[in-house]
Amino acid sequence: MDQIFDRFERLFKSWVTPEAGEASRSHGSYGDPDLDSAMSELDDFLDRDRTATEAKERERERREREARARAQAGGAGASPAGPPPRLVEAYKTMGLAFGTPFPQVKAAYKKLLMQHHPDRNNDSPERQKRATELSAKINAAYQLIETWSTTGKLPAEG
Repeated sequence: MDQIFDRFERLFKSWVTPEAGEASRSHGSYGDPDLDSAMSELDDFLDRDRTATEAKERERERREREARARAQAGGAGASPAGPPPRLVEAYKTMGLAFGTPFPQVKAAYKKLLMQHHPDRNNDSPERQKRATELSAKINAAYQLIETWSTTGKLPAEG
């Protein structure tokens, strides 16, 4: 039991004593070997997670740049057939040019959904039915573009 109190005392002193605590913390040491080990492990974990997230973001941005370049070059893709027709149609449904950056796609999606949501168009059954159909098309187009921008692949038709 004395070992626990000794460790607690060292930890407490490292927090309270400014000269020892501050000097040791600047070098990544808290005065307690177990706490130092745990903090080091946490830092390693967070750095790996941050690195993976940054790599995914760079890959997504690279794909968006390539898509914009293909769109500016007349819409022709890397393959002779050009961009997938389903994808081009999804961009048209959203009222956007093919290769529009994803943040702009997301903003357009939110705007269109607010405008054509069935709850906002419930003054007549015909208008509500049309809004429901249009919302479904907008959702499907957004899901297709989102999948393509994150994975670089289109989902199977279904």
